[in-house]
Amino acid sequence: MLSRIADSLYWISRYLERAQETARILDVNYYMVLEHSQAAQRLRWQPLIDIAGDPEDFHRVHPEANSQTVFEYLAFREENPNSIAACIARARENARTIRERISREMWEDINSLYHTIHRFKPSEEIAAGPHRFCNLVKFATHRFRGVADGTLPHDEGWQFLRIGSGLERAEMTARIVDVQYRDLVEAPREFRSYDNHQWLAVLKSVGAYEAYRRTYLSRVEPERVAELLILHADHPRSVRFNIQETQAGLRAISGTMPGSYANEAERLTGRLLESLRYHRIEEIFERGFHQYLEETQQTCRAIGAEIARTYFYYAVTP
Repeated sequence: MLSRIADSLYWISRYLERAQETARILDVNYYMVLEHSQAAQRLRWQPLIDIAGDPEDFHRVHPEANSQTVFEYLAFREENPNSIAACIARARENARTIRERISREMWEDINSLYHTIHRFKPSEEIAAGPHRFCNLVKFATHRFRGVADGTLPHDEGWQFLRIGSGLERAEMTARIVDVQYRDLVEAPREFRSYDNHQWLAVLKSVGAYEAYRRTYLSRVEPERVAELLILHADHPRSVRFNIQETQAGLRAISGTMPGSYANEAERLTGRLLESLRYHRIEEIFERGFHQYLEETQQTCRAIGAEIARTYFYYAVTP
């Protein structure tokens, strides 16, 4: 497979996954935060920018994080490379350049999503609230993944889609848990009563609330939320599950057998997965929760860089 085709498939998957995750946290947190006092709201909008945007860039454009400015920046602002509109535009552009290597249904699906998104009027959606817009993005990205699974041969190209989705989701989940945990633990005492409410938002923003109830049969506790979203082997939003998916995709491409690795991306993925398999959540908290999640995110970024170096970049000939 040509490296440019592999590169485009990988980034189509990453951009659509990023758009979906941003839509999820916007939709859930928007309505939950509005139920709080104005003082508490101000404390809760900033973490959304920390998770899905660039705080420095945001504050160059908007003096304050509130419902309108956060929604505009994360959903529609094309100058923000991580906004939903920008991610979908980039995914479509990558798909356009490899139309001959993807199915017709995949192209029609992503092209239709792009044009639908650009028919939305930001001012009207901001006034109405994000649910309609975010719901469309969530289900459209789910649909694209289903279309790809059902119409694209499960060869190297499909594996790059799988790797991109797994790596993006693992990094985003680690960032969500890290930012929200720090924000809630460090919040002023008068706002601690909102903790349980906000952890519900964390679970719902990654589609894990029902799984939490079935797994723990108890009230929402931060340590158990962290355990589910970081270490659970089977939940499709957990860090561990998605690193497993990434490793499986990398091994399918290289033909590497368990217990070995063919390149640096596989080595880093295997090392991170072993940590996620054998650590207990109590050990992670003892070691330093923020430090562990920060290192996890750094490793995800390093894996992405090594994938690009191994498969996407041509060696420079002297």
